[in-house]
Amino acid sequence: MASYFGSFELSKRTILEKSKDVEGILNENERVVLNNFLKFLSTTNVLFLFSSIEASYPTKTFAKAWKREENISRGQIRMLYLTLKANNEYYSKYISPLKSFHPITFGNKSPYEKVFFAKGDLNTSLPFVHYNFRGLVLYPVSALHWADIYFKNGNTKEALRILDELRDVMVVKKKDGVEYALFLNYFHFENSSIPWVSGYAQGLGAGLYAKAYQITKNKTYLKTAKLLLNSFQIPYKDGGFVVEYPYGLWILEYGYNPNELVLNGHIIALQGLYYYWEITKDSYAKELFDNGTTSVAKALPDFEKDGWSLYSNIHGKAMRKYHELHIQLLEWLYEKTGNEIFKEYAERWKRSLNNVR
Repeated sequence: MASYFGSFELSKRTILEKSKDVEGILNENERVVLNNFLKFLSTTNVLFLFSSIEASYPTKTFAKAWKREENISRGQIRMLYLTLKANNEYYSKYISPLKSFHPITFGNKSPYEKVFFAKGDLNTSLPFVHYNFRGLVLYPVSALHWADIYFKNGNTKEALRILDELRDVMVVKKKDGVEYALFLNYFHFENSSIPWVSGYAQGLGAGLYAKAYQITKNKTYLKTAKLLLNSFQIPYKDGGFVVEYPYGLWILEYGYNPNELVLNGHIIALQGLYYYWEITKDSYAKELFDNGTTSVAKALPDFEKDGWSLYSNIHGKAMRKYHELHIQLLEWLYEKTGNEIFKEYAERWKRSLNNVR
C-alpha cells in the first residue's frame, strides 16, 4: 500500500512542478483513489481495487509524459484537467465497468444509443472512453466522430459545442516556420508511447473545422482547420503520422506504429481532407487526398482475404461492423474519384455479407 500511494505522490509532485493550476483537481483525484482503495479493504470487492487503479491512471500517465517535456501548453493542462475531472466524477459514484472501448458521457446528449450517461458536475459535451485499467480517457478520435455524426444529422449546435471544447485541448507547435496543431492521446494503446497522435483525428478534424467555418463564417474555425492541415507536413521522425509505403502515402490511425496501415482510419482522414479542399480549394489538401486514394487503390488486393476485408495490413479479417464501414467508405471514394476499383471491391464485399449469418 505504501509503495502504491508513494508512486502516486511522486506523480502528483511531478505534475505540480510543471503546473500549479491543477493542484485542486489532483488533490480531489487523490481522495477518489484512496476512497476506492479503502472500500476494497473493507469489502474485499476487487472492483473497488480496479476502480482505484483506474482512477490513478491519468495522474501517473501524464506525470510520466510531462517529466520529459520542458514546457507544458495550456491545451495539455486542459486535457489533464478534463481527464482527471471525468475520472473523479465517475469513480466517486460508480465502479469500473470492466469494458474496454466503453463510451461514457457527462452530458445529456449522444448520437448513439449505447452510451453510459454518467451523473456529475462536469459540464462537457465531450465523450470519454473507458479502457480496462486505464480508466476514462479523452480520445479526440471519438469526439470528432461524434461531431461528424452531429453535422450529418443536422445537429449543428452540438457539433460546434464539441469542436469548441476540443480546440481547448489542442496543442499548437512550430517547426521550420510552420505552425501546426496536434490532438495528443494520453493513454496506452497496444504498445504505444505517451503521448501519441492519430492521423484519423488530424484529417477528420481539418475537415470538420473547415465545415464549421463554412456554416458560421467564424475565421477561428478556419484557422484551426489550417493548423491541423499543416500537421501533415511534419515528418514521421519528428512526431508526424504520414508514411510512405510501397502503395504510396498512408495516414496512420495509430501514429506510434508505422507498420500498421489501418484501412478505415486512413480513408476517414482522407474524407476530412476532401471536406477541407471542397471548402477552401487548398491545393495541398487535394494533393494529399489524391495521393492517399491512389494508395488505397493499390493496397486493396492486400486488404482482402476470402472475399472479406482486413482491418489493417497486420490484423486478420475485420469485424462485421468494420467490414460494413469499409464498404461505405469505398462507395464514397468511388463517388468522389470515379475509380472503378473502389466500386468493384465494395460490391464484392457486399456480396460476402450475404454468406455470413
